[in-house]
Amino acid sequence: MTGITEEAGSTARSLIGSLASTPVILALVVFNLFYIGATTWLQIKQSERFADNQALWERVVDKAMQYCPTPDNK
Repeated sequence: MTGITEEAGSTARSLIGSLASTPVILALVVFNLFYIGATTWLQIKQSERFADNQALWERVVDKAMQYCPTPDNK
């Protein structure tokens, strides 16, 4: 078990070291993570807004349908 942990730590250290030597790539990685998080958050908020609008539209249609004549009571 110690070998796997040491190998993962060594890999992480070498990755961080290589990213530290190229700050542009590090900035791009950070920006991409921020972009993915912001996009996900916006999509969640958009779906919530869509659900609210759908419920509102259903209430409006139900209210309008109350005034429509039915086949049995012309």
